[in-house]
Amino acid sequence: MREILSVDPDESVISKDLTSFKCRRDSDIERFLKEKAVPFEKAHKSRTYIVVKRESVGERELEILAYFSIALSSMKIKDTISRTKRKKLCGIFEDRETPCYLIGQLAKNDPYRGDVQGKELVEYALGMFRTAHDLVGGRFVRVDCKSIPCLVDFYKANGFRELQTDDKTGLLQLVRFI
Repeated sequence: MREILSVDPDESVISKDLTSFKCRRDSDIERFLKEKAVPFEKAHKSRTYIVVKRESVGERELEILAYFSIALSSMKIKDTISRTKRKKLCGIFEDRETPCYLIGQLAKNDPYRGDVQGKELVEYALGMFRTAHDLVGGRFVRVDCKSIPCLVDFYKANGFRELQTDDKTGLLQLVRFI
């Protein structure tokens, strides 16, 4: 998205394309892309990557297949987490809060659900984190999700493990080491 905004800082090109994104399963996912992705990008709070249909590149309207947003974050580790797990998350330290990478959003566009696999999106995001890891370090990637069995199963199938529930958001926090 950053590349598009550098060509069109007033957002007119991308805004029209983003309105076509639909996610009936989770309106927050749809709202983030349409209302928050651009301001977060401009504020350097996160990076949003849009997966588009190759044939639509250069056309008047991009066909958005899916997107994901990634960011730097930190995670407060609860006292209920074992000392061994805490040490594994924090490295040589046993801090109660540790830096991590975050997959903030990850979703497919309803009209194109079959055109891209969720596993591919996770791999794209992890690829970004591997590059960052090589440059600046970091130990793990976190994802926060609703405690919906199919969603939790999806992340587990992609190498994430349940850790804890965030007291503030009520979301389940899963982690995957890089």
